[in-house]
Amino acid sequence: MQNKLVSLKGSPIRQPAEDLVQHQSLAWLRKAHEEQLALCGELEDIADSLPSSINRQKCIYAAKALGPLIRGVHHFEETVLFPLIQSAAGGHFAETIDRLKFEHCEDECFAEELTDALLKLGSGARVNMEATGYMLRGFFEGMRRHIAFEREFLLSRLPGDDQALA
Repeated sequence: MQNKLVSLKGSPIRQPAEDLVQHQSLAWLRKAHEEQLALCGELEDIADSLPSSINRQKCIYAAKALGPLIRGVHHFEETVLFPLIQSAAGGHFAETIDRLKFEHCEDECFAEELTDALLKLGSGARVNMEATGYMLRGFFEGMRRHIAFEREFLLSRLPGDDQALA
């Protein structure tokens, strides 16, 4: 017996297997967002510790986690999430997705610079503390805004994602 086709929240009609893939993808993304937000919290702690109470080990851990986490999440979004959104929305979000891809590129460049600064902090090398503090705050505040936008604007428009804002 063939599976019945289902239409959810005005989405294109899809097979249940596709719905399962989407559900698993969204669950993965929610977890990735939580990991990014946890890293933002660590970066904020580092910024708050400047200039005199630096936890050098925390700086090194953050530096090692930053690039791979950001690149991994961006790769997932660009190869899995954005095609899902474009499919569900019939291409109505093409400009928004292009903007997010551009932001990903900027975020990855910023993350590389921040990684270098964190490694210097962690090794005890001299850095401009004020500039490093601004760099940290600029990065984690931008990342939090990016995640909030994805949750509130994009994920909430996908069929079956009742937890987008959770």
